[in-house]
Amino acid sequence: MNIEEKFNQEMLNLYQVVGKATGYWANYYLRFVRQHGGLAYAKKALGKKDDAQDGFKKLIEVGRPDLSVEATVLKDEYRSLFTADEIKEAQRRIDTVPNYAWRKPIKPNMNFSGEIEEDELFTEGSIKRVTVNLYERNPAARKKCIDKYGYNCKVCGMSFEKTYGKIGQGFIHIHHIKPLAGIAGEYELNPIKDLVPVCPNCHAMLHTFEPPLSVEELKKILDKNKG
Repeated sequence: MNIEEKFNQEMLNLYQVVGKATGYWANYYLRFVRQHGGLAYAKKALGKKDDAQDGFKKLIEVGRPDLSVEATVLKDEYRSLFTADEIKEAQRRIDTVPNYAWRKPIKPNMNFSGEIEEDELFTEGSIKRVTVNLYERNPAARKKCIDKYGYNCKVCGMSFEKTYGKIGQGFIHIHHIKPLAGIAGEYELNPIKDLVPVCPNCHAMLHTFEPPLSVEELKKILDKNKG
């Protein structure tokens, strides 16, 4: 696989990585990359200074500019595919990202990943003050998530009922995939796309970064350390 083919594959992979990590599914991006290639998409995006940055702005909102096309272009192994002006434009955009928008590690004593009191509406975003500012979650949405995925942790596979018997029946945490920090006001929740069941241990480990790790990222960490 040559460097252009490798870049194209990474651009295709970005669609799944970004979607699973942030809940943002860039369908136009995927169609273009499949039809014309990742290099053509990157060059087209970098050639438009003002009107081709919606995806980049969205990634800033959810705290994952590291998953952007711009960040991919700036990787050392791909720089030779681009002109000096294209590299300069990618760097200019990365330089506009405010410091708070980059993923940061969360100290263990500040990791409040437990679930909280829920609301009756299929909306999220209004802030509730418990110990820290947390977002309201929804029991009906939780049920729909569990109806779809069951009670096993989607990271480690743990079943509380199998491990603890009757007292573990029906117990699981629900993790919100889409970073709530990037949501302004209330929005309509999709329990299938936005929520995933996890055990409390994995839930806490997902929240060791802000925005949280994706389920796939934590699975890789878990598998690596098991090995």
